[in-house]
Amino acid sequence: APAAQTEAPAAPANGGIMVISALGLADPSDPRYQNDKGLLNADLREDARRQLVEKALGLYVEQGSLAKNYALVRDKLLARSGDFIQAVLEEQPPQLGKDGLMSLATRATVRVRDVQKSLNQMSREERVDFIRNNGDPKISVAITAKSAETDPAAPAQRSPVAENLLKERIQSFGFRLWNDDTAGKGGADFAVTGEAKFRKLSAKLAASGITVEKFVLTSWTVKATDKKTGEEIYYNTQIPEKTSWATEDEALRDIGRLIGEEFSKGFFLAHFHFSGQKVRLKLQGLPNKDTAELVMRELNGLHSVLAASLASSGAGDAVFEVVLSGGLANPEQLVQAGILKPLNHKLGKQCLNLGPAGGSEIAVTLEAGCREAAVLSRLDTLPPAALIEAPPGRRETVVKNPETLRKLSM
Repeated sequence: APAAQTEAPAAPANGGIMVISALGLADPSDPRYQNDKGLLNADLREDARRQLVEKALGLYVEQGSLAKNYALVRDKLLARSGDFIQAVLEEQPPQLGKDGLMSLATRATVRVRDVQKSLNQMSREERVDFIRNNGDPKISVAITAKSAETDPAAPAQRSPVAENLLKERIQSFGFRLWNDDTAGKGGADFAVTGEAKFRKLSAKLAASGITVEKFVLTSWTVKATDKKTGEEIYYNTQIPEKTSWATEDEALRDIGRLIGEEFSKGFFLAHFHFSGQKVRLKLQGLPNKDTAELVMRELNGLHSVLAASLASSGAGDAVFEVVLSGGLANPEQLVQAGILKPLNHKLGKQCLNLGPAGGSEIAVTLEAGCREAAVLSRLDTLPPAALIEAPPGRRETVVKNPETLRKLSM
């Protein structure tokens, strides 16, 4: 059984760097490896690196969306794993499992912000609209207006009318509005700023002699800034043609609406600085310590588990410190969907069930009917749950043995 990690999983670091654990896999029955064990080890290490990047992508995009576009993600992002891995912190020796696969557990610092930017670029270039994980960004708004008739040296004035229309748009996404001027610790994640420039025109009607005034918008600009990095992530300037309003307030209302239409919920989520959720997982009802180590191997491979360590292991229970991707879902949901569901699928029955939860500590019980060797041996003899749940493209890349492929189609 693989040696248990004792380090606590690291939280996201500053600068867009995160410590991630992963499990690389290779099939030693592949004819290419028969006379070249060095190639086997190289492919095993490369697969582990690709899995590190795939887990980083899980910070930002729902697993189903990644699976749907797996071939594109594999060719455009996973193949560039070297661009995103800053340093390998730990690499355990390769091990041959009873499932017939070689595995290699690794832990590395990954440039997750670079992964996110490359994902966004690929999404634009390939016109693929990924389903993003839900986040909770805080957004500040400041729209100013300035008339051409005012002193050029005078500062532009804030426009509550335009700002309120933009705020309504942002609130419709379920995001929080933030006032950096009055907020305490921690400012906005994004700042949306804009400026509108007007000119007042007057015309005297020949028939009545009445002077009619109207407001013409000469230009408006908008930009969005990532407050954590200072990067301008969006900017645009428009010069409207043949549009006028009877009053300045009417013009400003339309400006607030137009600026709001420049942004979508997906835009902010695509640039949001996601982090993993730390969970202390207490697994109860284990028959022995070896089972805890087998579960640890599974956790290393699962897509939604960014990092995992075995904090303690006794005769009947074990405590794991894990960091989970998945956005804002509550920890119980993340554990159920990302850990228990794939493990229960591998075990062939509903063996692992959620127990009481208190804050970030969640209890999981191994049911009594699942503690016999006939059931638990599946943890060792079947391929990792992560591979069973993986897209067909990944399974076929790793596994060449027809018997192992049959096991994956369980």
